[in-house]
Amino acid sequence: MDWLNAMLRFAHFITGIAWIGASFYFNWLENNLNRSVGQKEGISGHLWAVHGGGFYYLEKFKSYPNELPKHLHWFKWEAYFTLITGFALFCVVYYYNASSYLIKAGSDISSFTGILLSIAGMIVGWLIYDNVTKSSLVKKQWLVSLIMLVVVAISAFFYAEIFTPRAMFIQIGAMIGVIMVFNVFFVIMPSQRQLVQACVEKSELGEEIGFRGYIRSRNNNYFTLPVLFIMISNHYPIFYSGENAPIVLIAIFVITVLIRHYFNLEGEKKKGGKRTLALATILTAIAFYALIPEQIKPLKNNRVVSFEEANTIIQNRCATCHSKSPSDDTFTTAPSGFTLDTKQEIINTKDLIYTRTISSDSMPFGNKTEMTQEERQILASWLNSLSKN
Repeated sequence: MDWLNAMLRFAHFITGIAWIGASFYFNWLENNLNRSVGQKEGISGHLWAVHGGGFYYLEKFKSYPNELPKHLHWFKWEAYFTLITGFALFCVVYYYNASSYLIKAGSDISSFTGILLSIAGMIVGWLIYDNVTKSSLVKKQWLVSLIMLVVVAISAFFYAEIFTPRAMFIQIGAMIGVIMVFNVFFVIMPSQRQLVQACVEKSELGEEIGFRGYIRSRNNNYFTLPVLFIMISNHYPIFYSGENAPIVLIAIFVITVLIRHYFNLEGEKKKGGKRTLALATILTAIAFYALIPEQIKPLKNNRVVSFEEANTIIQNRCATCHSKSPSDDTFTTAPSGFTLDTKQEIINTKDLIYTRTISSDSMPFGNKTEMTQEERQILASWLNSLSKN
């Protein structure tokens, strides 16, 4: 499973770069086309570029060329394989070990039910977005954005009740990712096939065909930064740990969309870019301040905690996984090779222990071993005494 995890993660990473890189490039290209008066007949804009030791010249047709090119590249497999590898990775990491990675400790739902709810969320998220975008609301993109923010918020709070915090984050990221790929499969590609067919038949091309593909591609452009940040956030407990994890995720969605909007406004030479960037910066500063961990209150009477007392907690709550011989029913080897069998190993990693168990409650993973707040307080006192010494 570790081998599958690594290979699928690598494949997902590579295909994701190819897809999002193409998305960023074509949106940048659309924003930077020279659309000045005097374009060649049938051309809506052009661009000169220099890269990699050569000059490039690109043109965008108003509808289609006089003859269908013999060699025409389609951008689709990057998106499809990003979904295939991403879902396979989700299965290997979260569904295969659902009781540990997916389902929240203390939840009364089964692993099978949790998996079904996860898949259902991806489907429902797409159906809501697709129907909204097919309606007349599509002309009001700010309203579509607001509706999707509400969907993200409701989903985050719902899954936070039944999934581990990290799984909740990845679930929302997967839901957005599915929307993006389904946009390509169900809307963008069919629109492009109609465009190609019109070129072959020399038939009239309605504006609606081009608009459908454009708006879905544009929406995907706005979804990219939230998905990317959610992907990397699972490595940083400061974002997903704690009771306010859903609020943090909502803030991530808003801030990253604003950042993307700033670049689009600047690229299109439209007003409002500076205000958008200022708002994103202010929200980021607020989030930074709000995420500063609270100090653990000292024990009553400031009593001294011995290593033996702290070690008992570590062995019962942490070393069940982080040991050369784990007793956990899921982890047969210590996660990340991180072991806490000896006093020296514990002292050498005191800062990491503090970060993961005191500054955040991300460890024990999903609080599987049910570490209490009092035990965290005792550990904090012992770790603080080490720092003083």
